[in-house]
Amino acid sequence: MLAVAAAITVGGILPAMPASAKSYLTIASSSKTDYNARFNQSQRNDGIYYYGPYYTKRSAKTRDASGKNWQHRFVRVTETATLSNGVTFAKFSWYGKSIGWVDQRALQKFSRSSNATALLNKAHFKGRAMLFNNYYTGSSRISIGNADNSSQTANGPTTLFPIASLQKVMTGAIIEQLASSHKLSLNDRLSKYYPSVANSQNITLRQLLNHRSGISMSESTPNTVLTTQAAQLNYTLQQLKASSNQSYNYTNANYTLLAAVASKVAGQSYDSLVQDRIIKPLKLTNTYAWNNLPTSQMTASGYTFSNGQDYQNAPVSQKLVSSLLGAGNYYSTPEDYYTFQKGLRNGKVLTKSQYQDLADNGAYTYAGGMYHYSNGIKRDRGSLTGAGYDDLYYGTEGNKIGVILFANQEPSRSINSLGETLYDLARYYNEN
Repeated sequence: MLAVAAAITVGGILPAMPASAKSYLTIASSSKTDYNARFNQSQRNDGIYYYGPYYTKRSAKTRDASGKNWQHRFVRVTETATLSNGVTFAKFSWYGKSIGWVDQRALQKFSRSSNATALLNKAHFKGRAMLFNNYYTGSSRISIGNADNSSQTANGPTTLFPIASLQKVMTGAIIEQLASSHKLSLNDRLSKYYPSVANSQNITLRQLLNHRSGISMSESTPNTVLTTQAAQLNYTLQQLKASSNQSYNYTNANYTLLAAVASKVAGQSYDSLVQDRIIKPLKLTNTYAWNNLPTSQMTASGYTFSNGQDYQNAPVSQKLVSSLLGAGNYYSTPEDYYTFQKGLRNGKVLTKSQYQDLADNGAYTYAGGMYHYSNGIKRDRGSLTGAGYDDLYYGTEGNKIGVILFANQEPSRSINSLGETLYDLARYYNEN
């Protein structure tokens, strides 16, 4: 009679136990572990056992699921057990849900970065990504594709990307700083600073921050590059429209006006305010205004994925960027931007209470330059009309868990949807 302890596997299939077997397999040794893996069933067909390693108890006599149906799924191994027949089983979870046990040979080790890279490549994303679940510690930082395809220069840690509307919360933070030092009030009327704007006597700075001012303006492109702050402001003043309808309406004009107000109150140019109040206190080394980009550093070119082809040229209009004072004319890296987000709560830019005030204490979903949701998630999205750039910050309010995507080829899948998928990846898996 073949002893149970001598059972072997052939092609990933464990043979059935003989009817006369007197005992189950036993666990000879076990250990806690923590590593990522994915199913590799190209040459195997392993069983998955929900209640314990194979044949170690009555409920584990037959497979509960087929490994074939889990091909390439990304899992987290938390325990291994070597059985009395010499086969090692792995206990695994999938996105935080404990699933069961499988022969360890069904899995190949696979890092979180590798899985994120596969997801980003599938979406034709080019750029730089950062995933984190314990603040910066153990974060995954990934570069995909080329910053400049013509020279085959790859994206890297210091490649600069336009952050577009992710800049708005920088402008909001400066306004909050000035309010906290009593140099202005968020209840100030716009007419105090720019009375020529229609209905400005009924528009507060808080309403500008929340896009509830009644102001609207299309993202139009000026005929020439606007080389001075005065020219940038005047362009917005000439283009905007105002009405008494103060429901939510997203427009860059609100933040250009806020940048101009901050400049007027502080007696400094907007760029000087960003330098003194954000870049220097946070020691940011890769954040620049659109017209002050270092020639020694790579700035990512814009592309789209079109007709099945990567790297279709989609450059940004310098005329357009020059018009986005306070609203979308800075460049940065995911790492620098994460440092800025932390600075919004750790006292280096704002205190936690100041940050909550900027977010209007949850009164509205959009406030102060970002979207804030009731489940404790914040989101910031940026893109530039006609260009291939697409940016996203999606994570917890306290910056512990999240994802940052700076794309110079906008993904073929919605960046919001892609970000949510990668957020779950960051949330439930460590880098290893």
